Amino acid sequence: MTLLAKRYAAALHALATEQGVGEAVAADLATLHAAFAESQARAMLTSPDLSATERAALLQKLAAGRQVLVGNLIGVLQQRRRLDVLFDLSPAYRALVMAVRGEVDGVAETAHALDASDLDALQSLAGRLSGKKVKLTVVVRPELLGGVRLVVGNVLYDGSLRAALGQLEQKLLQTTV
Repeated sequence: MTLLAKRYAAALHALATEQGVGEAVAADLATLHAAFAESQARAMLTSPDLSATERAALLQKLAAGRQVLVGNLIGVLQQRRRLDVLFDLSPAYRALVMAVRGEVDGVAETAHALDASDLDALQSLAGRLSGKKVKLTVVVRPELLGGVRLVVGNVLYDGSLRAALGQLEQKLLQTTV
């Protein structure tokens, strides 16, 4: 996520909040982001072989049916030749919305699938550790052997069996017999 995308996202978020259309803008940006996830769409938009009129027509199609603020932003980015900002705009906007709500994304890596009660307990623990409401995504990683590795925001809490065995190994290597 670029600094420029964060700046445009902040301006868009301020306007969307002021007009009460924050959720619609977030949905439109997520749709655009999904469209740009395809490398062909991204390459087509940034291709030097595309003429200005063809690029304008493509962007007009992308903006059609979207929230007015999103359409205006696409026009501004085109005019300023900063279309690459579109690729990072949705994550930057989503991060702002989540920060305002006091939420943060998290990933729980486990050796086996979690049931609903374990996930709730882990989500509660992550909330206490971060002081925010955490939206957890569970990823199964058998190489952890057991336990949980929790990533909340940019902080890693490693309670996996693999990490514990690694720490034990280091302690045993450092002690003299």
